[in-house]
Amino acid sequence: FHNMAVLKPLHLAFPNAKISWLTSETGKTLLEHNSYLSEIFILFKKRNGKMKTMKERLKLIYSLRQKKFDLTINLKKGSYWAYFLGAPVWSIPSYYKSVKRNVHVIDIYLNLMRQHGIFVSSKDLDMRIMPTLSEKRHLDEILAQNNHASFKKTAIIAPFSNWHAKEWNLKNFARLSQTLAERHSIQTVFVGGENDCEKMRKISEYKNYFIDLVGKISLRQLAALYEKAALAIGGDSGPFHLATNMGVPAIGIFAPTPHERYGPYFSRELTVSCEEDLGCNPCFSGKNLMACGVYNR
Repeated sequence: FHNMAVLKPLHLAFPNAKISWLTSETGKTLLEHNSYLSEIFILFKKRNGKMKTMKERLKLIYSLRQKKFDLTINLKKGSYWAYFLGAPVWSIPSYYKSVKRNVHVIDIYLNLMRQHGIFVSSKDLDMRIMPTLSEKRHLDEILAQNNHASFKKTAIIAPFSNWHAKEWNLKNFARLSQTLAERHSIQTVFVGGENDCEKMRKISEYKNYFIDLVGKISLRQLAALYEKAALAIGGDSGPFHLATNMGVPAIGIFAPTPHERYGPYFSRELTVSCEEDLGCNPCFSGKNLMACGVYNR
């Protein structure tokens, strides 16, 4: 989500250039129909995060070299792909490792552009996912089936993450949806992946206060849903960061990861985090990574 920040600056700097993107299958899904891109290449991976075989790696490198790129931009530290493509490489400077807690990841990407003479402000960014008309219509059908009221303001709650330590207590989110409904007539929609469906049973007593779309919509449909939203609330997760891409005001609730680096970029003041020094926070990356054993809880 965050690295899409470089797309529009590159397009403005090189309006006649064809911009290609090497990404995962999920990344390709999100980048489809993006007006700044000419081609998307998929880096097929196994579950362990590695390429399937060395032969496939070499085959992909060979096919990319045949494109004869004029420039390769490496936005991922530790990645070697850019250096095998036969073109000059722009890469994130190593000194950013020492400041990565305090510099937002989007600013790291934009600073790389600025170091090479491409000056851009946050107002010039365009990181939107581009849902198709068909995807929007399908979303509308799902919303209608779940009694979504189009005339009401909508808040999207993304309570889940790939690490449970990032998650605020689910019942707190449920109580928040109740407050928004009773005091402000705001309808809330809970979103998440299929693996999160079972967790929603824990807040079944609050089901009259929110619309449950957990496991029911894709990320692209979520992007279309954000277009209808007045507010997004959540922790450090992909579905929450998507709100930033779509330009929705977002309230971030952060615990083990630094909000300075991953918080909602366009509404950084709307961040809830522990300001007291607990000796380990932020946990990741921090001086005492998971010292409390939270990872195994």
